[in-house]
Amino acid sequence: MNVAHYYGLAGLLIGLVVGLSWNFGTRQSSAIATEELPVVLTEVSVNDNNAQTVPSLPQPAQATSPVPPPTSTPTSPTTEFGVSHRFSGMDLVDARLAMAFDEIIYNTQDLDDFAKSVNSAVWRGPEDNHNPAVIMRIQALLNWHHHSVGAVDGKMTLNTIKAMHVFQQLHDLPTSNEMNAQTWAKLTANQALMRQPVLVRYQIVDQDFIKVNSKGRSTYKNGSEAIGERFHMSLDLLKQLNKGVVITAGNTITVYNPYEPNKTPIHRVVVKRDQNILYAYDENNRLTATYPTTVNLARTPQGTYQVTSRVLDPVYNKDFSNKKTAISAGPNNPVGRVWIGIDKPTFGIHGSPEPEKISQQSSAGCVRLTNWDALGLFATIENGATVVFD
Repeated sequence: MNVAHYYGLAGLLIGLVVGLSWNFGTRQSSAIATEELPVVLTEVSVNDNNAQTVPSLPQPAQATSPVPPPTSTPTSPTTEFGVSHRFSGMDLVDARLAMAFDEIIYNTQDLDDFAKSVNSAVWRGPEDNHNPAVIMRIQALLNWHHHSVGAVDGKMTLNTIKAMHVFQQLHDLPTSNEMNAQTWAKLTANQALMRQPVLVRYQIVDQDFIKVNSKGRSTYKNGSEAIGERFHMSLDLLKQLNKGVVITAGNTITVYNPYEPNKTPIHRVVVKRDQNILYAYDENNRLTATYPTTVNLARTPQGTYQVTSRVLDPVYNKDFSNKKTAISAGPNNPVGRVWIGIDKPTFGIHGSPEPEKISQQSSAGCVRLTNWDALGLFATIENGATVVFD
């Protein structure tokens, strides 16, 4: 069987999966075409004037028996050409991931000195806790361990610190608000991840801009916004890495490498409202992934629920008695690119039109994720999965 036949068969099977997509007591996603959601949503657009107080971080535990800083450079990326977001498996998770993410073909040729320094960055001591190149590699490694930091920006943001705390706790390490030798040693132990380049070169294609319309309500406003979201990075970082480069098809730019999302099916999620973190567990109750969230302490419910629906690229309408108020599907739709409904009407987990503001605002009661984190959860969360709001 040649490659063309293989991918043809894969496409056919994915088509069958999509055609037989699950609908748990609600209308099929074909309702999207008629500008209806499988559930009635009451979530409204973010109100920046109603921002909640960011929860304070726990006090770091005192480190004991520190591990000496590395004396040699860990394995550095050597890839010249590579692919991220290629999902060619035949299981349901891979099929959904292929629906959610476009394949990324990149190379590491012609990277500038700063990009090379990021790809080979090593934490050697406290002086590196303010080094953007080192911090960017820390963010990448946390992401690749499936503890999302939100938008990658080369800064030790609150969401980066939260992801590091989870990683430390998972590996029985003292928590700290800055990198330390013990955490770095554990974070860099996976040599397969260490061989992945953090920054890569990517040639923009027309397909990158199909969701761009400066006048659209739910579309990206410009090409930079589309590229930033595709590569899970802040707009400032995209601009800094590509000074003087026009974001247009045909041009080659430097971007963050998102590598691969979690592929393990998610059996249960726990939303820690006071931490603004969603914890995702597999069927054996092993913590598999974490994502930063935006919630509303006053309105986000408490209790245990079940997933009842999932919709990719939903249409949003807070008043289904009036179709004129419907907002078309798109990344800047109030619920972003994903809706995961639960058995509490009008509440769910969804994406966001403002990924860089996750954990910095207040929702209207639902749980917001970045669009890319929501897409990853869309692909992996099981039918009827348990959702705990704590």
